[in-house]
Amino acid sequence: MVRGGSLDDFQLLDVLRSPFCTTQVAEMVASMREHLGTQSIREKLAGFPGLNNAQALNLLGSLPWSSLIAVAQNPKTPPLVRRQAERKLILQISSMSLGEKVAMARRAHRALFPALITAGDDKILTALLDNPRLVENDLVVLISTGQPPIEFVSGVARHHRWGKNYQVRRMIVECPRTPLPLALSILVQLTKKDQQAIARRDDISERVRSAAEALWERVKPDELTRPEALP
Repeated sequence: MVRGGSLDDFQLLDVLRSPFCTTQVAEMVASMREHLGTQSIREKLAGFPGLNNAQALNLLGSLPWSSLIAVAQNPKTPPLVRRQAERKLILQISSMSLGEKVAMARRAHRALFPALITAGDDKILTALLDNPRLVENDLVVLISTGQPPIEFVSGVARHHRWGKNYQVRRMIVECPRTPLPLALSILVQLTKKDQQAIARRDDISERVRSAAEALWERVKPDELTRPEALP
């Protein structure tokens, strides 16, 4: 039926979505130029396992960001195609409207987080922090190893979920880009053990280290064995 050209766009899309659809059938659909004007068909073909890489990459060039992100997040998409879709998304961010960036931030996955953070707008950062794909380790890495904007660090601290996460709060204190008042306000809430560790870190702001040392020195010997003194 596919070869005979008797199927419309919706029917072809159902064929491509079928778990029994073969690479041969996908290539046949990809050769039908009259159907490639449909975005959903191009999207499905671009990420189809086994489709010729050149064909798949060519199809990526005609897809909007919403389809590119769908291709990149599909576990069946070949790695080469997935990486290229991510590269194209990252390159597009600077030219996207604020509304599009916010929408992307809500749907983004790990490879896109740094580029969205660099975009820097409060609405984008808020949408990213609410993204269900963002996990604790992502934030810890972004704060501890990257150069996050001050607005991002402050936004994390205020966030209804991440602002209560202990590991994230500790990373905020250790981050050199964290405003001093914010770092000190969180520092006093850390465990005594972590305050001591921060006081001994040479790569942390001297004023934060001094404050951590002052807090640690105020600890009485018997406090070190109390449960709250342990992480």
